[in-house]
Amino acid sequence: MKSLFDKILEVAHAGIVAKQKSVTRLFPTFNDRVKKIKSNGGLKLIAQKADYWKFKVHSGTKSGTWYAVYLRFKDIESTIHELVLDRRLWVKAGDKVDLRKLAHELMYSNALQVDCSCPADLYWGKQYIRSLGKYDAKFGDKETRPPVKRNPKQYGMVCKHLQALFDAYPFYEGTMAKWIRTHYGKIVKRAEDLAAKEYAKFKAAGVKLKGMEDETAARKTN
Repeated sequence: MKSLFDKILEVAHAGIVAKQKSVTRLFPTFNDRVKKIKSNGGLKLIAQKADYWKFKVHSGTKSGTWYAVYLRFKDIESTIHELVLDRRLWVKAGDKVDLRKLAHELMYSNALQVDCSCPADLYWGKQYIRSLGKYDAKFGDKETRPPVKRNPKQYGMVCKHLQALFDAYPFYEGTMAKWIRTHYGKIVKRAEDLAAKEYAKFKAAGVKLKGMEDETAARKTN
């Protein structure tokens, strides 16, 4: 099983954002196009499955036209399990994980795969770029045809509809927390129990060590 560090090295939210910065070399007005999407209708979360969310995102140019956008969380169960073991994400009382903190960490460390049904996502090579093995960020079937004519230098990684989703992504932290509780409550509970047992062993070992140190100090005094 991959470690959390290995997952962070994959294309997570930050990785996609970093690669996406080059898109303005292909479309200098890209950010303005994204703004039009937001003003024309924005996006709506329409379905939440066990490992992916489905949105519909309005076109920036065609009134009444919506595109299906998917956001998939890779290796979600193992990632949640590892994150719950991190007691820095627990509530102050120390008896359970703080789902809001867990959601925040999951959103920005878990590797993602995305897809959009708009023609531009395919024809300008974004689906091909995300399909590359070093990214593996394409949700669904992989695209094997490189954008030789339209985007030969392979700028960017997502279309403007996916960009609109990533711009709104931070505002879904509460939604993520509820989704974790609904679909992965049992995994969270098992990880909490495991973390509690490990903490109890660690605490007991600390008490034992303290007792041995006190006994040694007493002997030296006598």
